[in-house]
Amino acid sequence: MSSHAGFRVLRYSIMALGVIFAIMCAQTGTAYVAADVASDKTQAWFDGDSLPAPGEIASIQQQLETINSVLIDDAQVKLALARLYIVRGQTDTSKIYYEAARKVLSDVGLIQPSHYEALALQIFLDDFEDTFTQASHTDLVQVLNVGPFEKAVQQLVGPVLIKRWGELPPDIHQLAEPLIKSALRERSTKEILFHYMQQYHTVTPFMCCSPNRETSAQLRVLEATTPNAVVQ
Repeated sequence: MSSHAGFRVLRYSIMALGVIFAIMCAQTGTAYVAADVASDKTQAWFDGDSLPAPGEIASIQQQLETINSVLIDDAQVKLALARLYIVRGQTDTSKIYYEAARKVLSDVGLIQPSHYEALALQIFLDDFEDTFTQASHTDLVQVLNVGPFEKAVQQLVGPVLIKRWGELPPDIHQLAEPLIKSALRERSTKEILFHYMQQYHTVTPFMCCSPNRETSAQLRVLEATTPNAVVQ
């Protein structure tokens, strides 16, 4: 083969690789855009801000599973898929989807062992399915160390702390105080915590976590108006 012919083959090979690379980049870019849309919808369903239309959950699940197979190292896609499985489990009342959510969260743990949102979702699931074990306590200690000031952690873990306060050991009580205090600083997370304090008749333990006078006054009113408030 002449040097000219060899150069032409090399040039065509480089061009072909360039085309393949461009296609891969386009597919990845499209996957990221689709992931953002699907994640936003899933988050809204998970938070209860909106309800899916008939058949929409299955459609978004298929999209996220496809995207997950393309973006295999993307923790955020996996977290969106885990939330989707939890929503579908609640809608279809099937444990299969909770098991699928746990599998995806485990995959996130392989990518980022101390991912605070994955840990928080795991704790949420353990509480929701009433499978709170020593392993749950270990996850709780970890997330209280790595992400107590993250809003997602406060929204997911805060209610679990309040609900299970009486059964949690003193070391977790101590670790939980920064999360509770931080959550009581912001209106949205404060409202969530107040709701669960009232629901589970557990107000007094959190009086020490008030970040300001206004919240202290609100806690005193909540304590006075909550029947059988627990004193710990």
